[in-house]
Amino acid sequence: MKRELAALAAREWDVVVVGAGIHGAAVAWDAAARGLAVALVEREDFGAGTSWNSLKTIHGGMRHLQRLDLASLRESARERSTLLRIAPELVEPLRFLVPTYGHGTAGREAFALGLRLNDWLTRDRNRGLRPDHFIPDAATLPRAEALRAIPGLDPRGLTGAAQWYDAQLISSERLTLALLHAAVDAGAAVANHAEAAELLCAPGRVVGVAVRDLIEGRTLELRARIIVNAAGPWADELVSRGGPRRPAVPLLRGRNLVLRRQPALPCAVGARSGGRFLFLVPWQGRSIVGTSYEPAGSVPSDPLGFLEEAARAFPWAGIERAELALVHEGLVPGSGGPSGLLTRSRIVDHQDEDRTGGLVSLHGVKYTTARALAERAVDRVMRRLGRPATACRTALTPLSRACRLPGSLEERARAAVRDEMALTLGDAVLRRLDLGSAGPPPGAELAAVSRVMAQELGWDAGREQAEQAAVAAFFARRSGTGSLLE
Repeated sequence: MKRELAALAAREWDVVVVGAGIHGAAVAWDAAARGLAVALVEREDFGAGTSWNSLKTIHGGMRHLQRLDLASLRESARERSTLLRIAPELVEPLRFLVPTYGHGTAGREAFALGLRLNDWLTRDRNRGLRPDHFIPDAATLPRAEALRAIPGLDPRGLTGAAQWYDAQLISSERLTLALLHAAVDAGAAVANHAEAAELLCAPGRVVGVAVRDLIEGRTLELRARIIVNAAGPWADELVSRGGPRRPAVPLLRGRNLVLRRQPALPCAVGARSGGRFLFLVPWQGRSIVGTSYEPAGSVPSDPLGFLEEAARAFPWAGIERAELALVHEGLVPGSGGPSGLLTRSRIVDHQDEDRTGGLVSLHGVKYTTARALAERAVDRVMRRLGRPATACRTALTPLSRACRLPGSLEERARAAVRDEMALTLGDAVLRRLDLGSAGPPPGAELAAVSRVMAQELGWDAGREQAEQAAVAAFFARRSGTGSLLE
């Protein structure tokens, strides 16, 4: 991937995608693979927003069963299978356990019924998967087996445990980049650190977007027949800059906490807290606990309060305040608290809803179903462009770059700059090299990456020092005290 922002302004595109989280990356790949001329711009770094801040799990739709939303359950299960199939090095099965108490809706019998129904509804879930990536049937465990599986579990009222399998992301950063690599290989042009400052409008339609180059400080105009607004939490803000006026989608602040400790168990464990489920998940030799939600417009709560809630939910795990290594935090569509989290993604075709052509906005809810949302969005774009219907192939096309970079740290850092558009030390450390996604990296590794980037990008000593200070400041903000959302 090469950043040639001036070239993006030298022609008219079929589609300009704004935003390079998982949803924007999926749209760019699908649209380019179907033969459209595609450009993509991202105001920060690829996948730097909510796509980076997650529990690192790929859900097959069990939560939708509680609402009897069978269509969403089926979609989630299909997309879980898709990711296991096209990115097997980065997505793998993960066992989940939830202790059951009593004989009501949280009891073993109720879970057994739900698990059997889920297995039946997803009976095709292993089609086309490698045997080592199969999702086994779910089961319920008797009380004695549950106590053996989760040592220290409170035995009072315990009737057993529910067991099922979903999937885990080894690296959400590398998977997002893999989609972008695939988009570029299919002909798309992409640029990070390029902010969509304003929509360009003609009577009745959007015709492009003014893009501010945050590296060189200039502003360029990108012309397109359709703009796909995949700016995530900032999608409504972009529409308001020159586009139609419409009510903003409310947002929630979601948090997941990375703990320094080795995983207490080799599986994810769920527990009820405040009427919702929290999960303690093993990941990259550490543990993640999540997810908490609060209104995005409120004063951010202290993440240590959520850590204390998690310690109460998992008393057998012995979670302590000193174990907090990093707070993953992002904004998602919803209002109020956890019960207000949107459960379905939405495509807004502004020609239908606002009589403004040339603009399609996405309100994505889950990383798991991003590819499917992109497919529907590109279907609509193809119709708006008057193009013949072309089948989407992204569910069947392996992502050849869905893996970690090979080689020594210095070799990987060099590849991050030369081939993956890492322009800042944070780009490399947080989203190319998997050094900082679980907590601050060792100082020697940070210095080694900084030296390579200085050589590759021509930084002087002052710039290198400033880059290191910026990364240190990021980890200070995400260390667990005060407001952490940038």
